[in-house]
Amino acid sequence: MRFIQQPEHRPGMGMGPGQGRGQGMMGGGMGHMGDKDHMVDMDTIHALFDNVKSINRTVRKRPDGFESITESNDPKVAAMLQGHVMAMKGRMDKGMWIRRGDPLFRALFEYADKITIEFKTTPKGIRVIEMSKDPYVIKLLHLHSEAVTGFVKDGPRGMAKMHPIPPPPRETAPPQPKPKARR
Repeated sequence: MRFIQQPEHRPGMGMGPGQGRGQGMMGGGMGHMGDKDHMVDMDTIHALFDNVKSINRTVRKRPDGFESITESNDPKVAAMLQGHVMAMKGRMDKGMWIRRGDPLFRALFEYADKITIEFKTTPKGIRVIEMSKDPYVIKLLHLHSEAVTGFVKDGPRGMAKMHPIPPPPRETAPPQPKPKARR
């Protein structure tokens, strides 16, 4: 997966570790199954859901994916939007899943090597282009743009929504793990 990032810093990482959401099921420190950034990223996601009324989002579908501009007049929310995109880029780059139970987000991580993400901060948020050369992955990217727009529209009620995906064509399916030999 290729990412093109501008600028080279990570502003506005949300509320910070342990702020407002407790320590979660894993207790103090390591977060989600050894993922030290999970709680920070989830805090940012929850804060964004809590502030959707101040978020404006426009999306333009492209033949190879989509382009979005997501902004807020609230400087703190704008910084959270920027930080969120940069954090999700890092998660995809490292294979550190988020929303694993949601079929769409699971598929995005499974096909991460076929996705190119470009982003540029704006004074009020961030412009993102997600694209692929794979026709099936392009469908997933279109669904992703719709899902995120739905999050902005629905606010906290949209957090639990699952996003179904079409079955992948045989030649695009991610490799399946080999079953372990029985002894």
